[in-house]
Amino acid sequence: MNTDDSRIIARFQRLTTELLAQKRLGQWHPGVDELYRTSLELEQRGLKKSPEYRNAMSRVHQQAEWLAECSRLSGAAIGQAPAGDQADEVIK
Repeated sequence: MNTDDSRIIARFQRLTTELLAQKRLGQWHPGVDELYRTSLELEQRGLKKSPEYRNAMSRVHQQAEWLAECSRLSGAAIGQAPAGDQADEVIK
């Protein structure tokens, strides 16, 4: 697996986690274009069958719950949470 593949999987994981956390907080809105495009790209590259993808998706629900709870405690909206690589560092 190359670096680009890993980045796409990480981006999809972040987008899915944010979406689930927003839904749990009642903040969800139907602007999911980037999530859909990323999902298509994963499918086209055949990454949805990779162990890395399965591992990332197995962590999504746990991370979304953690993010939603942190947001509730801090009073911040999900959009104000760290994004991208920073969020991955916080979640580890």
